Amino acid sequence: MTLVFQLAVFALIATSSILLISVPVVFASPDVGQVTKMLYFPVHPYGLG
Repeated sequence: MTLVFQLAVFALIATSSILLISVPVVFASPDVGQVTKMLYFPVHPYGLG
């Protein structure tokens, strides 16, 4: 049980480290408007988005 807990904690730490690095890189890219539009306004299946 301790091993499972340690693996879960390691997975959370690894995920947060990846997000800590990748999120600023994505939003610092020169095409940040298009990235933000894709993230927050996904295209509607009927073309209304």
